[in-house]
This record gives sequence, C-alpha cells and structure tokens, in this order.
Amino acid sequence: MTNTEFLDIIRKNIDENGYHITLVNGGQNPNFSYSIGLSERFGFELIIAGGFKSIKENEFIFGHIYEKLQSGSTVNSQFSLSDNDVFYLGTVDSSWCEKLMLGVYDYYSVDKITAYQIIPIERTLDTPLMSDAVIPNDPVWKWLYTDWNIDAPKNSYVITDLNALKGKTITEVAKWEDHVWEMFSGPGPDVEKEDIRIVPLGTILGIDATLKPIVNLIVGQGLWRDNKDSSWQDW
Repeated sequence: MTNTEFLDIIRKNIDENGYHITLVNGGQNPNFSYSIGLSERFGFELIIAGGFKSIKENEFIFGHIYEKLQSGSTVNSQFSLSDNDVFYLGTVDSSWCEKLMLGVYDYYSVDKITAYQIIPIERTLDTPLMSDAVIPNDPVWKWLYTDWNIDAPKNSYVITDLNALKGKTITEVAKWEDHVWEMFSGPGPDVEKEDIRIVPLGTILGIDATLKPIVNLIVGQGLWRDNKDSSWQDW
C-alpha cells in the first residue's frame, strides 16, 4: 500500500466516522492506539497506551468518548462505560506525542499537536501517565529507545491476568512455546476469562524484574514461588 492510498483510507474513515484509529502492536512496548481526525472538530487527538483488553474494546472506548464529546462533554469529564470501566482524559506531553503519534504529524503535516490520554480510573502498570515527559529508561516503555536485548524472540508475549498487571505478585510461570509464556498471580485455572490479558514479554519484565529467570525456561517447563521474596521452584 502506498502512502497516498493509506492517507486516502484515513480521510475516508474521518469522513464516515469522524476519526481514524491507528493501532500499534506487535513490538515489546505495550500496545497503543491513537486517533487521527479529531483535531478538525475538537482541536486535539486521543491516545490509549497500555491497558489493552481487546481491539474491540479499544474501539468501543474511542467511540463512546467521541459520542460524549460530540454531545457536549469536556476534557474535564469522566466517561463511564460501566460501573467498573470509568475513564478520564489527561494531557499528553509533547515527548510522548513525538514518539507514539507520528501518524498525526504526517497526516496534518504539522510539527506540533495537542493530545489527551484516555486513562482508566483503575490503571494497570503498563499504562503510563503521559502528562509527564517520556523517561528513556522507564522499565516498561524503554523499548522506545533501546533495541531488544533479552535472550528471547522479539515477538515474545505473555498470557497473564489483570491482577498481575495491577501489581499483584506473579507466583506461577510456564513456557509453552519458544515465544509464549503463561504467568499468573494465582492458580492459572482459577483466572476468569474476562481477567486474562496478553502483553509483550518486555512489559512483564518491566513491571517485575524478579521474573527475569523465566527467560531461561525451556519449552514445557514451569516454576512457582510463594511470594516475590521467595526462590523459584520447579513444578
């Protein structure tokens, strides 16, 4: 696809839906997505960084907030999808925009944009507060600046649970493929389907450096521990 064809798709989505969503995944940074086209109506764009449950939910959040803004809600409003899914908007420092929202700069041919971050009230540890400038050595987002240097495939990912991403200690790990791990904060079979998350390996290692030994597991091997201060034991 040529750049012209891609720009045509963006314009078509803006004309039909009011905005276009660019989703960026597949690397070792947490998934993120951002709008293109809201600047024409509201004077700013929106971005979601980390905290992904699914692409479908991500699109639903954008759509819900877009409709509320159209109806008169402001950037100071709270946006409730349900009792358990409440969001607010936070300002985004230009250093994050310049790293994550390149499509907006390209589409509008500008060197400065205004953006707000969609932040869940119950924020997981892979969701930064983007009002602060990017920290190049941030353990979760450092792969924006650092080449992948972990002894595992660059496309490695982890099946984990929501509590682990909120900071509860991971106590069970297993490696099922060369680039696939399971890591849970409790018994894996007890994790509810709606609480399962899939994140890059680099994200998990950034959240908890004591998990580094799992990189050396062989396929089919598992480890467990009682808490973050205890030693890993073979299953």
